[in-house]
Amino acid sequence: MGVAPQSEAAQSVAVVTGGTGFIGRHLVHALDTRGWRVRVCGRRPRPHDLPAAVDYRQADLAADRLLDEVCHQATHVFHLAGASSSRSAPEEMERVNVAGTERLCEAAVRARVRRIVHVSTSAVYGKRVALPQPIREDVEVHPDPGYSQTKWQAEQVVWRWADKGVLVAVLRPVTVYGPGAIKLLGSTILEAAIERFAGLDTFAVDRQPVELRMVHVDDVVAGLLHLATHEAAVGRAFNLAAETYPTSHAVAQAVAEEVGIALELGDDPDAGLSYDERAAVRERMLAAGMRGEILLPPQRLRFLKKANPNNRLSLDALRSIGFRLSVTDLPASIRANVRWYRDHRWIL
Repeated sequence: MGVAPQSEAAQSVAVVTGGTGFIGRHLVHALDTRGWRVRVCGRRPRPHDLPAAVDYRQADLAADRLLDEVCHQATHVFHLAGASSSRSAPEEMERVNVAGTERLCEAAVRARVRRIVHVSTSAVYGKRVALPQPIREDVEVHPDPGYSQTKWQAEQVVWRWADKGVLVAVLRPVTVYGPGAIKLLGSTILEAAIERFAGLDTFAVDRQPVELRMVHVDDVVAGLLHLATHEAAVGRAFNLAAETYPTSHAVAQAVAEEVGIALELGDDPDAGLSYDERAAVRERMLAAGMRGEILLPPQRLRFLKKANPNNRLSLDALRSIGFRLSVTDLPASIRANVRWYRDHRWIL
């Protein structure tokens, strides 16, 4: 699927911004195992679990002067770093997502980087204006204020450099799940585990189903590698989502089955434990040896309520350059995800 052969990969130097994040860690591992020379850029000190061969540079994209050093002799830049609405104020999202992307592109151009693969988001399409579905990448977008808007502005930064001759490809994934995710589906799994730990017999979910859109992190990593090595990817944006759209009921059923609690569909919006009750149970679980990586949002089952009128995306662009999804059984992959969290004590 467009992955560089070992001899070519050994001559490639990949810079991964946001390489300590969820998707970034999976990408760094994939690049390292395929023989790429990898340099990770992040704002935190070097994580202990990065592969030993990976070069790590601690830098802030929007403020640090080390970006020329970060990009020195790099052939590819995978730009994953960004500030999200779940953890950052609007000013921080503007600073990191927009200004940081501009400074990174400037440094990449000075370093004569061969290709930039920029990770955007399908949220750039917005929810306010109904778009023709399945949504193609060339539609007029209407991003919502905040995170979506700053990610769209970051895309515009990248495209301005593309107009100057820089080889650029953009990926727009939907909600990404998989081992190591700390929110969205990860939070849903934690909430089910909390309610089971608390002794509840059922996992209450709204009777009205919501159509969700998801993609496994393995397919996102494969997509990024494909865009980095396929010539027809240059100068284009690509949607990435699973080929099927599970309902909130299907996702909750897979989670509940694996956690060991029965699914209950109902009409009570306040069903289940309150935030204070869930937080208290989480503290008990932490005291019993659970790790605290997964975020616990105030709103119960927030992910299962993320309705989007512009939900369905066209995958024709990715298919046209030979990319095929590998994770096609979403319920099975969700159950495997729950088992990973249990095996690593992210839930009990």
